[in-house]
Amino acid sequence: MAFRPDLRVLIDGDTARIYRQGDEVKGSVSLLVNEEEEVKVLKVKFIGACTTRTTRPFYIAGNDANAWKSRRDYEERIELFNFERTLVSGCLFVTDKKTWNFDFRFPDLTKTRYSRWSHGSKYMKEPHTLPPSFRSFTESPGGLALISYYIEASLVRLEPSTVQKTTQVLAYQPSPRGTLADSFLVSRVLYAQTWKPLKQTRTAMDKVFNKVSKKSTTPTNGPRIIPTMHVPEKVAPRQHIPLLLSLSLDRDIASFGDSDYVKCTLDSVNVTISTFTTSMCGKPMNQPEDTVSKHVTCISKQGLNQCIEFDKPTPLTTNFRLVDDAECVPSFKTYTITRRYTMTLSVVIKCQDRKFTIKSTTPLEILPRLPLDPFATEARNEHDDFAVDPLPLYMPREPSTEFAPDYETLYSLCPTPSSVPSIVETRTSSLASGASTPVTGATTPASEIDQPMFDPVPESRQCLRAP
Repeated sequence: MAFRPDLRVLIDGDTARIYRQGDEVKGSVSLLVNEEEEVKVLKVKFIGACTTRTTRPFYIAGNDANAWKSRRDYEERIELFNFERTLVSGCLFVTDKKTWNFDFRFPDLTKTRYSRWSHGSKYMKEPHTLPPSFRSFTESPGGLALISYYIEASLVRLEPSTVQKTTQVLAYQPSPRGTLADSFLVSRVLYAQTWKPLKQTRTAMDKVFNKVSKKSTTPTNGPRIIPTMHVPEKVAPRQHIPLLLSLSLDRDIASFGDSDYVKCTLDSVNVTISTFTTSMCGKPMNQPEDTVSKHVTCISKQGLNQCIEFDKPTPLTTNFRLVDDAECVPSFKTYTITRRYTMTLSVVIKCQDRKFTIKSTTPLEILPRLPLDPFATEARNEHDDFAVDPLPLYMPREPSTEFAPDYETLYSLCPTPSSVPSIVETRTSSLASGASTPVTGATTPASEIDQPMFDPVPESRQCLRAP
């Protein structure tokens, strides 16, 4: 029975390391053969690939009996880059173990170009930055969106003519675009959601008089309020997301009378972040596309009753940050997979015993996470006013010389406290060594030990001896 060669890929350093743009990937390929093996070629590749899969229902005559055949499979695989090196070509190996080192580097941009005439208008034509490692399942049966980076070693044997492959997956995240100290806020004036006061009630004679005198027929009671949202368009994980609201009047506040004075209070705030993942595969005439959406309510505050001043931004959040977890994937767009986010801010304002809702949805770009600096973390902890006191150092102490309770005290039905006089040394013989060792005797009082009682035997039951 022929044994397959043992082919492995080993990565230097931490296998769970997250690589960045321009980082080096160093490792080795090992091959162990149990008998003479003639190898045609041994190669190592560094590949970045984008894979999409989905299914669509279809019907042809005869497939109504088999539900599995009622769906058509679509799959597409695009290589973002492919670096290849030949380690061995046309060599005969004996029973031995060989090792070859390799060294690759993550590129700055993708190396593949696709024409929109052959792949459709939705494909990105020019090279772009590498997307992060990503994996998501779609709602279609068997649907998958995958972006992977890996090292692959392939061995082509002559007899028998087979190809053996092994891979080692690498985790990749885009490099942060500089340091973003504070989020840049963008103001959005919501004219379509202007608050308008109620119209005055007028009689039929007033309407006729106003029409004859050509006066305004829409008198209002008070000014109009125009809301403005101040939201960021780009945020990074672990960074504060400021959200502000400002209300402005259509006229100068000094021209209002006492009856026209308007007082507004903040009643509730709701913030929702939506995630949209799009994957497609196929040709221009048939491009099945799957979109997975997810909505997460981040903030929901009710009954705030906070007064709002006009022409002054009012903060709606104090410590609103993105959780740095597996779901917080940076926004990206590659050939067949797209990941984008939106943030919906809904605010309820109470004005003159009336409530009106201000709602705004803006696109949100999540930037790559900043790597934690261990030196900066230690310096921040040293200057933290609320730093936790370190635990005291362990100091060994002398063992206690107190008497421990013996077995009889712990497990007797009526335990009694041990005392020094009650400890009696007895000597027992050891079968193993033949020496005697002192042990602790029983502590049960002598008065409680049951003594055997011998009663006289009746005369009728006495045995008569023969003379």
